[in-house]
Amino acid sequence: MSLATLRRAAGYLDLAASACRLRADDDELVQRRVRRHLAERMGKLRGLPQKLGQMLSFSDRDEDVADQYAALQESAEALPWDVIEPLLVRAWGRPVAEVMSTIDPCGQAASLGQVHRGVTRNGEEVAVKVQYPGVRDAVETDLRMLGWLSMPLGNLRRGFDMRRYRDVITQDLDRELDYAAEAEQQRRFRDWAAREPFLVVPRVLTDFSNDQVLVTAWEDGDHWDTVVAEWNSDQRRDLAQQLVRTFLHGLFMRRQVHADLHPGNLRFRMTDSGPKLVLYDFGCVYEPSRETALALLRLIRATEQHCEPPLPLFVKLGFRAEYLAPLADKLPALCQVLLEPFIADHNFDLAHWRLDERMRDVLGDDRWNFRIAGPAEMIFLMRAFHGLLYYLRGLNAPVNWRRLLWPCMHGLSGEMASLAMPMPTQSYRDFRSLAQWLKIRVSESGRTKVELTANATGIDDLEQLLNPELMIKIRERHIELEQIVRDIRRRGYTPGPVFQMDEGAKHIAVWLE
Repeated sequence: MSLATLRRAAGYLDLAASACRLRADDDELVQRRVRRHLAERMGKLRGLPQKLGQMLSFSDRDEDVADQYAALQESAEALPWDVIEPLLVRAWGRPVAEVMSTIDPCGQAASLGQVHRGVTRNGEEVAVKVQYPGVRDAVETDLRMLGWLSMPLGNLRRGFDMRRYRDVITQDLDRELDYAAEAEQQRRFRDWAAREPFLVVPRVLTDFSNDQVLVTAWEDGDHWDTVVAEWNSDQRRDLAQQLVRTFLHGLFMRRQVHADLHPGNLRFRMTDSGPKLVLYDFGCVYEPSRETALALLRLIRATEQHCEPPLPLFVKLGFRAEYLAPLADKLPALCQVLLEPFIADHNFDLAHWRLDERMRDVLGDDRWNFRIAGPAEMIFLMRAFHGLLYYLRGLNAPVNWRRLLWPCMHGLSGEMASLAMPMPTQSYRDFRSLAQWLKIRVSESGRTKVELTANATGIDDLEQLLNPELMIKIRERHIELEQIVRDIRRRGYTPGPVFQMDEGAKHIAVWLE
């Protein structure tokens, strides 16, 4: 074992110890200090630990937790110029001064390399991305220690086929370490950008690029922090619309999704024709197969229209039937929660989604079965999706996803219909088991005074549908609405009573049908 590997293993021991302490200690101050230490260690280790830190910095729903890792997005410590310059000389076969008229010796660090701003001899402003020396060996060490590496993210080892996950991550990192392959992906995105005014993708300077150095035209824009602080509500709403539309079009029509959307890889522009998104770093791109994209789109349609059972569609997506079949009767309710942004026919406010809480109630003790059943390849889709959600939450501008999804649904309807599906071995509960309507009725002396009908998903916001006076009386009667709603989730949002209450001559009834 080399000295570098021993040092890296020692770094992992420190990282693992900090992660264990983070998971074991409930003291908020201790957790903040440990997270700060984890972020510092992840940055110094670079490679896969820094990538995980970047994922934590923008996908964690707890903003305080995310802030602890935010330094990894762009400000990890860069290597000095005297280490980087020989790498460029070797890549270009000549002194740097013969290629660049100027180059900033202070680089901007990333996880697998760093970027230097410069100007070529012909006057073009460029970004020079240089791979860290020895990073491939470091990544191989990372993958051997993937069990320790999982600890800051919640111990991925439990129940997962770690070999499959390691294989998928290894394949992805092999692509990320090949800058020639990344350049080709960047050209594909640039072809898309030529027909998509929202996207700006820097041009690759092929003559100066190879498998360890990637030189692209310099494209700048506002940092995410500037968008949040300075863009007005109309601009933020337009940006949110374009982000969702482009994500859906990329996933279903082009089958090409940028899967590394941390803020260091994006810039934003506001122009007279609307917002634009500047994309960098195409090392990690999710490219679903045609069948995967169609199966996912068909699952969304089935959830919206209640037209076919979900289990075969999950199997078509790559979920393992042996783990998913025992919870098949819970899948309709799960889809209703999980896919709610895609099927809600209104501007969907992510602040009201409460996805984790609701999924936990629907799945109960079967939540590990669902996680184990999922295909390893899905981690890149989830990474891209959580990145999108991060920006939408920051913009605080609800979007009608269903309306933006319609062109994909319409354009691929024929292909969806012809998709060959696995045959179920037995019948399971389908979407017809779900309640469609939430009913609230107030009657007096047997006569209906008020009756309200809402979509059944309104049960998750029941308190907001009831007037304040009624809520006071409900609390006085010690009726625990929160527990009632949780029980309804556990039963799979099926039709049935919610609660009843008498107040003098008045009778209040709430039910699902």
